[in-house]
Amino acid sequence: MGNQPANAQISGRPLIMGDAFENGCVLVTGASQGIGRHIAIELAKHTKLGLLLSARNHKGLDETAGLCKKAGCTSVRIQPADITKEADIGKLVESAISHNCSVLVNNAGYFLSKPVLESDREEYLSQFKINALAAIDVTNRLVPHLKQQSWALVVFTCSVTAQKGQARCGAYSVSKHALNGYIQSLREALLDTNVAVSSLVLGQTHSPSWDGLDVDPERLINPEDVGKAVAMLTTLSPRTCIEELVIRPQKGDL
Repeated sequence: MGNQPANAQISGRPLIMGDAFENGCVLVTGASQGIGRHIAIELAKHTKLGLLLSARNHKGLDETAGLCKKAGCTSVRIQPADITKEADIGKLVESAISHNCSVLVNNAGYFLSKPVLESDREEYLSQFKINALAAIDVTNRLVPHLKQQSWALVVFTCSVTAQKGQARCGAYSVSKHALNGYIQSLREALLDTNVAVSSLVLGQTHSPSWDGLDVDPERLINPEDVGKAVAMLTTLSPRTCIEELVIRPQKGDL
């Protein structure tokens, strides 16, 4: 991490200086704001891979890309996409392959704060599509390419509500339970490959989801720390996989 001399190595993986895309790239979904933006910035600071940033918000992606360049990444590309749509997923995966993606960070999602018995069918479907199925679709399409790499990593931002359901956000919790089942199944399916699978299990984290609410940000997880955790995962040797990392507010949940 930090400045590296020509032909330096991180965890046995050689780095060629110049255009960062020569070393491969990290695809970060949901990168236009919040946690995804902080993940992208920390990767820009601490890796020599190029960054491929995706989200629905083109303006937000442009802003994140600018911040990543200021943080030190020499190669940043944006790919606006709605990953609940088949056509957009296809274009995004095609772009990731063309930039030799070796790290996928599945971060796109949406938090619905609504009690379990008050959420309707459409809200359950919407939460499942963006919080689980979108990540599943992108990952399944990209895995054949990742398996061809000498080392690759798939990271998911999951939730403590995937471990214990919460009545105050039932549809969200259900969607994250589904995602967690996929993560565990994917990890088992890729044990005999060079593709590591890691899940960041997050407690309440400061993001735009809290805008307008009377909540002290100091009581929430700092999203920069989530970004640092993702950057750390990219430095592990190919022999090692952190399957699950739980991150919670120091003072507990609100």
